[in-house]
Amino acid sequence: MSKLNNQTKIIRKVLATDLDGTLIPLPDSAENQSALEEISKAYEHNGLILIYCTGRHFESVMDAMTQEKLPRPEWIICDVGTSIYHMHNGRYLPFEEFKTHLTEKTHASSQQAIHSILEGLPGLSRQQADHQQEFKLSYECESSRTDLLVEQINELLRDFKIPYEAHGSIDPFLNCGLIDLLPEGVSKAYALKWLARHVGYGADQVIYAGDSGNDFLALTSGCRAILVANAGKDLTEKVKSALKEKKKSYALYVSKKQATSGVLDGCKHFKWM
Repeated sequence: MSKLNNQTKIIRKVLATDLDGTLIPLPDSAENQSALEEISKAYEHNGLILIYCTGRHFESVMDAMTQEKLPRPEWIICDVGTSIYHMHNGRYLPFEEFKTHLTEKTHASSQQAIHSILEGLPGLSRQQADHQQEFKLSYECESSRTDLLVEQINELLRDFKIPYEAHGSIDPFLNCGLIDLLPEGVSKAYALKWLARHVGYGADQVIYAGDSGNDFLALTSGCRAILVANAGKDLTEKVKSALKEKKKSYALYVSKKQATSGVLDGCKHFKWM
């Protein structure tokens, strides 16, 4: 039985965290490595529940866990919230209930049909095969055309009544536009909330740690939130503003430490460790 199947009156401490730029140590950072070791020990000995929430696909998460010596969580939310895996008898298995939910939500829309609709858009090309998942279609383009293409794609999806929506971002390392098509309304925050309802824990039991734009909805979803120091200034101000409007500024901790060290710092601030 998963630790998250908590009994009434038992308060579990749940850490849901992004990986890249957040839980994964930055290169050559001894402080981050030490922080990861402390988090791993707390997870192992103090009953902390751990969930990874990442844009990576499942195989990439598994590679990162091996390479970075990350603790093995009970749950993995990957592909920007379009797939969930859970630990069962020492192995990670797709959480079929969530897959069924997304199949119903998307009316089993065909990926090939969506690709066919979009193939005529100039400057849009599919990302490599390992970036394509059952409920996530990924494209790339010139960075300057990202916003325009997102708008055009969403217009086509509405015209053909396909229950997906496009989300754009800029890869700062490759300086190209990245566009993901996800089921309408689905995100890391959506998957995390769905899992919480399904398994049975509340927002008051959860800390979410992140550093980038696709963490925004989760950071402002009602749980306690940690922004690590390497998060962009624009994101930090956006999160602060959203939580102030909701009268939940108390739920946010902006760490002065980067990545893994910021996660640990935030957990200590909220007395999670």
